[in-house]
Amino acid sequence: MPKAKKSLGQNFLIDPAVTNQILQFINPDSKDIFLEIGPGKGAITKQLASRVDITHAVEIDEELSYKLTKLEDRKNFYVHNKSILDFDPTEIFTNKVRVIGNLPYNLSTPIMFWSFKYLANFYDMHFMLQKEFGERLIAKNDNKDFGRITVITQYLTKPEYCFLISPESFSPKPKVESVFIKFNPIAGRSIDDPVAIRLQEVTRIAFMHKRKMVGKSLEKIISSEKLDDLGIDRKCRPENISVEDYVKISEHSSNVKLCYRRFARLL
Repeated sequence: MPKAKKSLGQNFLIDPAVTNQILQFINPDSKDIFLEIGPGKGAITKQLASRVDITHAVEIDEELSYKLTKLEDRKNFYVHNKSILDFDPTEIFTNKVRVIGNLPYNLSTPIMFWSFKYLANFYDMHFMLQKEFGERLIAKNDNKDFGRITVITQYLTKPEYCFLISPESFSPKPKVESVFIKFNPIAGRSIDDPVAIRLQEVTRIAFMHKRKMVGKSLEKIISSEKLDDLGIDRKCRPENISVEDYVKISEHSSNVKLCYRRFARLL
């Protein structure tokens, strides 16, 4: 079998118990259509392809993609040999799909923001992530893990922590633990909607000055008086403000430069 490529951040799932646990959490229905990101050697892929209506797997590794094509004789399984960042699900799917993936640690942020572009096309998303990164996505305010990516993720989705995965469940064994998290898209919200666009810039400004009180760090886009009107303590620091309050600030701010396309590179 192909060896893991460090350049692609590959850590293959090898623990059957974890595979079964994942399948229990996603609870695939025979009528489901799945999109799998980074199937690797197919630990989850093979189970999905035998249980659901259609499975599409996107694998950047050419050698692994070739191995996976052996499953295509099932007539409900398709392999796409490309980066998920270059994959447009709207060109393939006419109905909503479910997404699952073991995300490379070094590409987790870009892939998350790729998924945010297509939320209207997804029922739900289930991702294996580096524990530290996953904790940032599900963090509550007043927590050191709460940051810019937390706010954007929780504005667009409702993340649900599922379970912890030990390094021993992968080959090669990573140096850190992983987590399995479900993301439920919030209807009507998109990374390109006006609030999300403003939210990205508001949080960029706020978390650029994490030690400053928000009344000071955000003074160029919202007045202290307006913060008071919104019921937001101007003496708070960025990590103390809830997602809901960041949305309020975004809706009432002014002079916001909408440079959201750079967001993923700034996290």
